[in-house]
Amino acid sequence: MKPTNRGQLINYGLRQLGAPILQINVDDDQLHDLVDDTIQLYQERHYNGIERMYLKYKVTQDDLDRGRAKGTDGVGIVTTTGIQTSNVTVTSNFYETSNFLAVPDTILGVNKIFKFDTSSISGGMFSIKYQLFLNDLYYFNSVELLQYAMTKTYLEDIDFLLTTDKQIRFNMRQDRLYMDIDWGAQSLDTFFVIDCFRAIDTEQIYNSPFVKRYFTALLKKQWGQNLIKFRGTKLPGGIELNGREIYDEGVRELQALRDRMTQDYEMPPLDFIGWLIMALNPYFLQGSQGEQRLVQDLINEQLQIYGVEVTYIPRKFVNQKTIIEEVQSSKFDDNFAVEAYVETYDGYAGAGDVLTKFGMSLRDEVTLTISKERFEEFISPFMNSDDDIELSTRPREGDLVFFPLGARLFEIKFVEHEDPFYQLGNTYVYKLKCELFEYEDEVIDTSIDIIDTQVDDVGYIANLKLVGIGITATASATIGDGYIREIFLNNDGSGFTGTPTVAISTSPSGNIGDNATAVAFTTERAGVRSIDKILLTNAGANYTTPPIITISGGGGTGAAATCSINTTSAGVIRFTITNNGVGFGTAPVVTVSNPALGVPSQRAIGIASIGDAGNGFNQVNSIFVSNPGENYNNTVTVTISDPETISGIGTYQFNEIVQGMRSGTQARVKSWDKDTGILQVGNVGIGTTTTGFFPGEDIKGLTSEALFSVANFDDNTKDKYNEGDIFESEADLLIDFSESNPFGSF
Repeated sequence: MKPTNRGQLINYGLRQLGAPILQINVDDDQLHDLVDDTIQLYQERHYNGIERMYLKYKVTQDDLDRGRAKGTDGVGIVTTTGIQTSNVTVTSNFYETSNFLAVPDTILGVNKIFKFDTSSISGGMFSIKYQLFLNDLYYFNSVELLQYAMTKTYLEDIDFLLTTDKQIRFNMRQDRLYMDIDWGAQSLDTFFVIDCFRAIDTEQIYNSPFVKRYFTALLKKQWGQNLIKFRGTKLPGGIELNGREIYDEGVRELQALRDRMTQDYEMPPLDFIGWLIMALNPYFLQGSQGEQRLVQDLINEQLQIYGVEVTYIPRKFVNQKTIIEEVQSSKFDDNFAVEAYVETYDGYAGAGDVLTKFGMSLRDEVTLTISKERFEEFISPFMNSDDDIELSTRPREGDLVFFPLGARLFEIKFVEHEDPFYQLGNTYVYKLKCELFEYEDEVIDTSIDIIDTQVDDVGYIANLKLVGIGITATASATIGDGYIREIFLNNDGSGFTGTPTVAISTSPSGNIGDNATAVAFTTERAGVRSIDKILLTNAGANYTTPPIITISGGGGTGAAATCSINTTSAGVIRFTITNNGVGFGTAPVVTVSNPALGVPSQRAIGIASIGDAGNGFNQVNSIFVSNPGENYNNTVTVTISDPETISGIGTYQFNEIVQGMRSGTQARVKSWDKDTGILQVGNVGIGTTTTGFFPGEDIKGLTSEALFSVANFDDNTKDKYNEGDIFESEADLLIDFSESNPFGSF
């Protein structure tokens, strides 16, 4: 459940720590205090916790009186008294004019008050600016634009000196915006426009991932702190409370979240906004948003013209140790196309192709430049939803890039984000320094064949010889007389939301096995769910009159059925499964032998139903009596057709995990040849303590649900990382490496 209020956030944190299975020893007041602390941090420091807005304030007479008050008896004067004792007591009175506006407590920072343009230079039709435009209009073709721009800049400098920006002071703890202006020049009912930052409503942030994680970490710390008092206390069974471990774990998580806040999410301290000292020349911008936007657009266009379309593949952590946070296994299953500029077109950098004692080693390097804006707007939002990606705000070392010109995978070794260095006050690109990817049994499944096939034959590959499985089901039949011959559905009913119950009156014989039973099957027609058919699981025996059929439950109404009986000859009243079999993709065909008189039209008909056998594969669960037939004696033979794939079930998929049903060993599929029965796997033993398969055990595909049996397991894995074995074979042809006694034979 996504938290939408304070109570749901508290319940979320408690569930994360084990509630209701575990009792979290934290008081309700403490829980609310922790929520308050979390909300305060998020609203004051997280960039998603505040929003920029513009407030309009209408000046009232009280505001004017308070701002104009000067004397000690004036309206709105705030008086503070300081007392100091040093031999004698000295008392001093201080007065402060209350030239402030009371702002809402949700305001966290104020940038500025918009300037009121009352200058004679720029206001009115008789202003200098207006007259300059008017005079130049007739001589526009002869006026130099440079001279015009210089004149305009000069006039704006004069305007700034004569009508300076309003000086303001603001502190969010006071909720007061002090305005050091001439209040005597202000008029009633005029407006101030305030450029400020406001904390967003708490209802909008309860489901924030940072809020949920930070609150849970605070809760864990508080829980551990409450339990520290009981350290050493013995519980029944010798159990000892260890609040210190819980406390320390909470402290570590909080520190990690605060570091993440500082690095990625934090806004500049809003306490200083609105009280700034400009050291730079205020008339010259060191890179405006418009200029930065222009540079970014030019870079994007250049990359689209001169770049190469590469595929960015983020690394996802599948299994990670908690001691030093080392990655045990990882996977690459996403792909994002992005344009990149190749720094050098004269070949790969690095050491190139190096011949070592382990074979040929390729050490090519390449530097790619991608747009920062493109990554943050196109790639990063899709990565934010993945919990197994630790850093999604920028390219990360360890991620892969597929370079299409050479059809090669490169691993990012370093991400440079400050080159070029803050042109016009901003950065625009990421430079990815990449090396040729060295495969280490990572999972690469991007659904792009040219990428996935890069690792088809690399890694530690083991061969499994598999043989097929598949077991035919068997059953027997019981005959009797006085059985239900046919069920007539008089009314199929309507409005069913579940399976209704079919009840049939008991047999006069009093034997439980003679009581007829049946099940109903529903279907949907024109948006209305009704009964489709009723099949017998037991046709019953020794009925002298047709029994009463009652249909109830399932949420529907109106269904009714009757039946006819046969009292003149024997028929098949029920089937008994003696072997459920395994490996059925579809329901098998049930064939019943002919009756004693050998009339095919009088032969009984059974319908098989299949279901999960408990290992992910279907078996025959039941056989319904569709037609009991007639004129049977005590000899009845039931035949069930074989599974469709008697030589094996299903097809293993590339990169899926297979598991030995007896050993529990898991591996990842490299290739599967059904004709030869050879299954090549890598990552043998992933996620388990065992590292091999047992001959005779079943190998199940956890995605495809394919199932075959192991004939033999070649545990001598082929190392495809190097060609050392090839070098050894070739060297044996040149030098005799066989061992011998130089002093002769014994």
